[in-house]
Amino acid sequence: MNWSTEHRTGAGKTVSGSSGVVLYGGPTSPFARMARVFGEELGLGFRYEVIDVYNAEFLDRLNPLRQIPTLVVDGERAVFDSRTIFDVMARWSGREDVLPGCEDAQATRIALMLGATEACLQYRMEIVRPEGERSRTVEEKLLTRLDRCLDHLESIAGQITDGPFRLEQVVAACTLEYVDYRYARSWRDRCPRLDSWSNAFAQRGSMVRSRPAE
Repeated sequence: MNWSTEHRTGAGKTVSGSSGVVLYGGPTSPFARMARVFGEELGLGFRYEVIDVYNAEFLDRLNPLRQIPTLVVDGERAVFDSRTIFDVMARWSGREDVLPGCEDAQATRIALMLGATEACLQYRMEIVRPEGERSRTVEEKLLTRLDRCLDHLESIAGQITDGPFRLEQVVAACTLEYVDYRYARSWRDRCPRLDSWSNAFAQRGSMVRSRPAE
């Protein structure tokens, strides 16, 4: 989406849009966290606002899906779906080099990590259902999928962790911490390369500020 005005952020970046840029997310949303961390790492100026998406009727006219994350400029113009927000943030900051671009392998790794995050989110939603509505079959299917993804990511860890900062590293770090938060930390024992790298990446200010409360 092409905004018609520009403003300067505190970090000196030029951003298409005005100073009224708000990223709406939730207290634990992994996808909103990815967008927040990515934007902060790029030095963009915006306000992160936590909302209860189930009661956020104000969002309906801007994002009929009423989903988070949603990025809103001047209360009037919205960008939604985390992947779209990533693209817009990179363009706003003049850092499109941090996106996969034409690198299909990198784009596929990002898709895999987003899919693993979605599996973990679905698992969480399944286990909080009333006992009579839970499906153990669905739970096991999701956990098997998640473990399969983690094992594969460990086998290609160097492709994710090596090299300069880029989007896929933000997605990886937030995905792995979300698995810790919603599932278990036991994967770290069998994924030492991801474990070591994510522990280091977790010390970045953007990760610390955005970490959900225990």
